[in-house]
Amino acid sequence: MNSILYASDWSNVGAVGWIIPVVAIIGGSTFLTLATYWKYRQRTSQVASPELRRTLDANTEASRAVLAKLDALDQRLATVEKTLTDIP
Repeated sequence: MNSILYASDWSNVGAVGWIIPVVAIIGGSTFLTLATYWKYRQRTSQVASPELRRTLDANTEASRAVLAKLDALDQRLATVEKTLTDIP
C-alpha cells in the first residue's frame, strides 16, 4: 500500500482533514507562546533577588526624599511669589 499523499488526494479528505491540522498548528503556536512567556516570567522573578529589592527600596526612599524637598521648595517659591504680587 502506498502511504504517500499527493495533492489530488487532499481534495477527497473533507472538512475534518483540514480542520485537524489547522487546530494542531494553532494549538502548537499557542503552547509555544505561553511556554516562552512563563519562562520569561520565571527568569524575571529569579533576577529579582533580595539585593536588587534592597537597592530598589533604597532608590525609592531617596526619590521620596528628593520629592519632599522639591515640594518644600515649591511651597517656599509660592510664598515668595505671593509676597511679590502683594507689593504695590
